[in-house]
Amino acid sequence: MKLVIRWRPLALIALTVLGLALRLYGLNWDDGNSFHPDEREILFHVVAIARPTSWAQFLDAAHSPLNPQFFAYGSFPIYLLAAVGAVLKPFFPALGNFATLTLLGRAISALFDSGTIALTALLALLLVEDEQPGRPRAWAVALLAAALVVFTPLQLQLSHFYAVDTILVFFITLTVLACVALVKSEHPLRWALLAGLGYGLALATKFSAAPLIVPLGLAFGLRWWRQDSLHGWGLFVLSLVTTGLVFFVAMPYAFLDARDFIQQVSFQGDLARGLIDLPYVRQFAGTIPYLYELQNMVLWGQGLTLGLTALAGLLWLCWYLLRRRLLSAWLVPLSWVVVYGAITGSFYVKFMRYMLPLYPFLTLLAAFLLLQILVWLERWLTRRRGQVEGKIGASRGPLARAIGYGLVGVVLAGTAFQGLALLNVYSEPNTRVMASRWIYAHLPPGSVLTYEQWDDPLPVPVDGHDPSIYRQATYLNAAGQPQTGLDLYGDDTPQKACTLAKLLPTVDAITMPTDRLDKSIPRLPARYPLTIHYYQLLFSGQLGFHLAAQFVVRPHLFGITLDDSGADESYSVFDHPVARIFVRDTPYPYTPQQLFEKLVTGVHWPQPVNSLSCAFSAP
Repeated sequence: MKLVIRWRPLALIALTVLGLALRLYGLNWDDGNSFHPDEREILFHVVAIARPTSWAQFLDAAHSPLNPQFFAYGSFPIYLLAAVGAVLKPFFPALGNFATLTLLGRAISALFDSGTIALTALLALLLVEDEQPGRPRAWAVALLAAALVVFTPLQLQLSHFYAVDTILVFFITLTVLACVALVKSEHPLRWALLAGLGYGLALATKFSAAPLIVPLGLAFGLRWWRQDSLHGWGLFVLSLVTTGLVFFVAMPYAFLDARDFIQQVSFQGDLARGLIDLPYVRQFAGTIPYLYELQNMVLWGQGLTLGLTALAGLLWLCWYLLRRRLLSAWLVPLSWVVVYGAITGSFYVKFMRYMLPLYPFLTLLAAFLLLQILVWLERWLTRRRGQVEGKIGASRGPLARAIGYGLVGVVLAGTAFQGLALLNVYSEPNTRVMASRWIYAHLPPGSVLTYEQWDDPLPVPVDGHDPSIYRQATYLNAAGQPQTGLDLYGDDTPQKACTLAKLLPTVDAITMPTDRLDKSIPRLPARYPLTIHYYQLLFSGQLGFHLAAQFVVRPHLFGITLDDSGADESYSVFDHPVARIFVRDTPYPYTPQQLFEKLVTGVHWPQPVNSLSCAFSAP
């Protein structure tokens, strides 16, 4: 019996180690070029902060070098990476390099997400009722949930970025775990303090963790209902005080620089609700709240088999608790899923990572449902045979187990396939790196290139090549200031067409490192008729440019490729976007005037225009 009991913790440790190994695979996926903009922004602030020289300087928010002055995300991930880097730098001097520090951050991200694997299993052990010696049923749910988290595609992907998502999910899971333990524990003090610790660090990672107040309050409410004692509410206050203290320590300038903190958090909230118009969120025009997030989570984030099973598990648990009117500890994670999902699912901005805080709990529900189905099958086949007292016949028992385990295998295999297929994109060079190598090999030094604003220019430094051997086309904007890159997100006006008509004949190649703009702009046909027409002409070769090279990497495994072009942009745009290079035809077939006429022909302008003329310099 001891041997039986002991192998299960070892199996959980093995799954956690496997998850870490998968998450560490291919961490340098961008060859040190920092293609992830959020990660890049966080690293900029990591290298910029420093320790104050005095207590007075620490309290002076305007001049303290410890104040990141950046509250779109919490300060804890910034301080954490800076502290770990400072500790390790004497032993690894290369950490003074931006790219190497980025890799350290990604390793930390992988560690936190691997910790979430273990926390999900521990949560299962707390929630699943099992009075058998060794608790085999609870352990079965725990190990299956852990195995599914190991291979969950979006968790594998986000572990390769030092953004805040995996850290946030770890502390959210820790907080919910402590809340569940609070409901039953005979020693609630430690769990109240742990819940406060987890909640405070979650808030200091990203303020979107604020709805954790619901499962926290519900946990104390369930404890009070079970014990009919007001003592628990004193612990609730203690837990909130702990949250506040931890939040202050991990993010002091939320208090010391409160005006800036409130302003930035409010800005992010308005942006998420669609009240602020920025180019990088226009991709969500016309998307349906809840349905869009659900579709991306089921098809890509969790994978088809796990996503469908998790949804079924959520619906079944809601029905089960309502039907039996149970005040179960399952209500704690369920309250988080419902409240956070209802709030976040209503947003105009629907990046897939926004739903990541639900993934461990939905995965746990999927594992619980799969094991419950196995029990139902055994009972159903028993009734069919007319047996009593739950005894399984020799012929029916193996059949029930085979069907149940087969279903478990399908879900686990499907999740593993999609997760490993996505992970396989790191087995190949990033498409922007491949495009850069093509440019260095095929375009002579001195060539004039252009790119699209709100995207990165190509080429990037790779294999010792220097991008400065090429020139980025420069022109004057409406304010008379020189700028580079095509302003395709700008308003569609005849002046925009005029600028394109003048600039394109001077360009040797148009580089598109991602399909961010050409996929998002067509979602707004009334706003961008000219730009949509520009893309139609460009892709059809009618602008005097031809598609010289295209680089595509999709999730793939065992010769099977998954076409994720219909997934949310954020699923591919960072680590495996479609990169294109359009090279100018020789000789160039159009004058600027002819090009202008091509661009404006048939365009129905969003605003009335007085003239479609464009002044061109004499040749």
